Amino acid sequence: MADVIASTTDQVEEDTPAKPLTRLRGAAVAAAPAIGLYLLIRMISLQVMYVLAAHAHVLAPDRDVFPDGSIGNQWRKFTSFTDALLSWDARWYTKLATSGLGGPIGAVDEDGVPYELRLAFFPLYPMLARPLAQLPFVSPVAALLFISFVSAIAAAWGLYAIGRHVHSHRVGVLLAAIWAVAPAAMTQNGAFTESLFTALAAWALYAVLKERWLIAGLLAGVSGLSRPTAAALIGTVGLAALVAAFSRRGGWRPYAAMVLAPSGLLAYLAFASSRLGGVDEYFGIHEQTFGAWWDYGENHWNMITDILIGVDDDNAAKPIRVLSFLFMAAFVVMFVLLLNRAPWPLVVFAGVTLVLSIGGHAHMSMAGRHLLPAFPILLVPALALARFKNRDIGVVLAALALLSGWYAGWLPFISGQAI
Repeated sequence: MADVIASTTDQVEEDTPAKPLTRLRGAAVAAAPAIGLYLLIRMISLQVMYVLAAHAHVLAPDRDVFPDGSIGNQWRKFTSFTDALLSWDARWYTKLATSGLGGPIGAVDEDGVPYELRLAFFPLYPMLARPLAQLPFVSPVAALLFISFVSAIAAAWGLYAIGRHVHSHRVGVLLAAIWAVAPAAMTQNGAFTESLFTALAAWALYAVLKERWLIAGLLAGVSGLSRPTAAALIGTVGLAALVAAFSRRGGWRPYAAMVLAPSGLLAYLAFASSRLGGVDEYFGIHEQTFGAWWDYGENHWNMITDILIGVDDDNAAKPIRVLSFLFMAAFVVMFVLLLNRAPWPLVVFAGVTLVLSIGGHAHMSMAGRHLLPAFPILLVPALALARFKNRDIGVVLAALALLSGWYAGWLPFISGQAI
């Protein structure tokens, strides 16, 4: 790990005039240490998760361990570590990658699931996998995992680019590495949208920092087709473009970015609402079926107060809820420390993402997954770790990789909670 972190590829100049392919090759060479370290850490963590899942299966092969997130929310037994990576939202994305969004409203599919419930899940991720799933010998699951794998690499590259632009090559490498061990990082490699959205967000924010407004607006617009919390990225890109327009920078391009950024999210909301008969019906599915709505943080606040002062012994006694509270508290503290350590667009995006994660009604065990896209906050530990010697960094990252793998196995197979 030390050799990767100590790479001298910082000599590559991003802005040196060159042919596009030459510049892309140089950027890829510069990012290679960050991507390689990211993949190494994820491989270690997934191996630990695999071992823990196999051990749990040996101890209690017939035990129901976690609900799968389907309409029946059926409890699943120990099978393999990939079973956890294909639970909850992943089961819905598998359905969408298999047969798409179509189907008559009011009817049910072959599994007895109402077609309209599919509209709660944004289409970009499964639709990227769907063409691959049509190929011979490629299953929808394999297609989804492949898209996640490519997206994770793109995200690690984007994080490196931001860390290097804001600080240095060393910080960029460490930012990608720390994201690889963040809480619930196993969803980066499962059939979830975290990797895809983080990749889009990282490169959109990088484009904002470089004032490449058309790219920023386009990526923000596409991100709106991936998940509703893309609103954090859309708002950040729009605000940055507005500031540039008032400052008379970029000509017409900031105005174009302001139009492009919300286009994907608005288009999908309009499509889903029209099929369901109104926007209220669309949000009603989220609230009534999936228990997801904006509650100004009431749900999380009640759980936190239960943990801190013991009003509800059930909340205080569950380790997953205590751990989730600690994750959220750590991210809040790091966000405060980020305020004078990063450009304001990164701070705004991180802050809004944090607010959306805490302010929405959801099971507390999902906090780690919902906080993954708030990657600018991880600049704080990346900057701190950059002061260490290379050998010490290697030891810290190795330990965190093992802990990340343990949590990845413990969360679904031992605690039996939602991912």
